[in-house]
Amino acid sequence: MKDLKKLFKKFSLVAAGLVLTGAIPAHSAEPVIWRLGHTLSVPGTLYEKIITEEMPQRIAKASEGIIQIRPLIGVISTSDVINALRRDRVEMGTVTVGYTAATYPLWAVLNLPGLVNDGELLGHVSREIVMPEMAKDMKEMGIRPVTSVSWDGGAYFSNKEVRSVNDFSGLRWRTHAPMLSQLIVELGSSTVGMPYAELQPSLERKLVDAYTSTVPAMNASGLAEVTKYAILAPQGTSLTMVMVTEKALEALPNDLRNKVIAEFDAINREIPKRLHQEFIDGIEKAKSSGVEVIKFSDEESEKVTIAAKKAVWEEWLEQTGPRGKELLERVQAYKK
Repeated sequence: MKDLKKLFKKFSLVAAGLVLTGAIPAHSAEPVIWRLGHTLSVPGTLYEKIITEEMPQRIAKASEGIIQIRPLIGVISTSDVINALRRDRVEMGTVTVGYTAATYPLWAVLNLPGLVNDGELLGHVSREIVMPEMAKDMKEMGIRPVTSVSWDGGAYFSNKEVRSVNDFSGLRWRTHAPMLSQLIVELGSSTVGMPYAELQPSLERKLVDAYTSTVPAMNASGLAEVTKYAILAPQGTSLTMVMVTEKALEALPNDLRNKVIAEFDAINREIPKRLHQEFIDGIEKAKSSGVEVIKFSDEESEKVTIAAKKAVWEEWLEQTGPRGKELLERVQAYKK
């Protein structure tokens, strides 16, 4: 009888420990729900499919059905997602670094127009250089970046012909990132603030002449119907980083945690080529929709980069200090 009481007491202590720590028994087959605060939804794009469909499916498979990722779209804003993760309101989240540059400017290094113009390099640079830097900042927040989704295929879109830097003069633009707004103004244009959903009717009514976006997003949103030109010139790219709280990861048994982390890493390595191919295919799709694609010459592209260095790079370097300078140099060296 005493042995039974001791056994019961021991079992009770173990059970209580699991409740208090949130740990998941290694033999548990009960599903664990991870809420994913997805802050920037772009339906119809590969970016959206990867984050809201493929990633949940692959993590579920890697964890033998235990980890169930539930995307929460439009519930948490970009400005609030870091706080939501730190306060355990969600276990996962996405952050588009171009929209948090005022708070975390270092993360937006690839938003610098003219820094990386080769779309095939974006995935490598974001995974090997930018993501580890973000991880340093997020570690003290109890957050881990696990997958970077680079916005390959950024372009300028206009209903007026733009074949050189001089053609920017006088145009009214809707831009999707503060750094691009600074560049647009430097090039002699003006910017107009408006929600993305209002862009199509604004183009139809000629309230704006042009806008910045990505080729996949332009095609997916139907803007090709009201767009005459797609201009390929230095623009920069805004990464979307997928994050998981350390608390959620630590609650998993070691073997399960390792499998989940390995699967996130596999996703991270596989998606850049697919995103770049989506851009290439998107160019052809845009052409078939009647959009004329204009590629800036090397000379005109260099003029855009020079303007960007004056209007954007200098301020970014002031904001980020020595750490930003070192990061910028590492990215530039990777290009060579």
